[in-house]
Amino acid sequence: MTGTYPEALTSDPAAPQIAKSLADISIKGEGLFSRALVMVNGNLSFDEAHSYKTPVAEARSGGTTRYSLTTNDGRGYQGRVDKAQARMSKQDSEAAVLQEAWDWIEGLHSSFPHGAHIRVVVVGNIGPCTGCKARLELFRQDLIDMFGPGRVIVESVYDTSQMFITKDYEDKYEDYETETTSTVSTTYGYEGATVEAYKPPDAPQSVSYWLYRVG
Repeated sequence: MTGTYPEALTSDPAAPQIAKSLADISIKGEGLFSRALVMVNGNLSFDEAHSYKTPVAEARSGGTTRYSLTTNDGRGYQGRVDKAQARMSKQDSEAAVLQEAWDWIEGLHSSFPHGAHIRVVVVGNIGPCTGCKARLELFRQDLIDMFGPGRVIVESVYDTSQMFITKDYEDKYEDYETETTSTVSTTYGYEGATVEAYKPPDAPQSVSYWLYRVG
């Protein structure tokens, strides 16, 4: 990636796992991929009892009910994002890893210590689109409802060359109710993301990536 590099390397203890996840995604080749790192009370063992690393998910692997934003149960697009944005992106990889992370958290929540705090880092090779930004916000609110205010951090990490980029998809969205198609403009990544750098042991150079804290 390019950009203004930080003067010092990050002190984030999760940086080695973030860098490894970016590398794991990179070897997948062409396509859009994501993974979530879930850390309870700062645990970095990823032993699936105290922290969890989801499998890498690819585009079109989402479509799950909880984070599709297309349901009519109060968890839909209304008040969160444009209908076209939600429906166009409902199968994105972020939807899949958020569901995977939620399933793990919900299954083990009763075993976490009282007053536990949680950090979830969603790592991808491209920043989340407009629809998936809304999914990250919804996911964060779910965690706040579960863990309580002040105990939740949700972050997005990606290593594209630009902080964010807007793309227009001509005739991408098909509205089945009106039988019309329209062009959808979506922005990948976050304006205001910071650049982080981590140097793996014995590596010739550092790894840089964008990081944005949701909320």
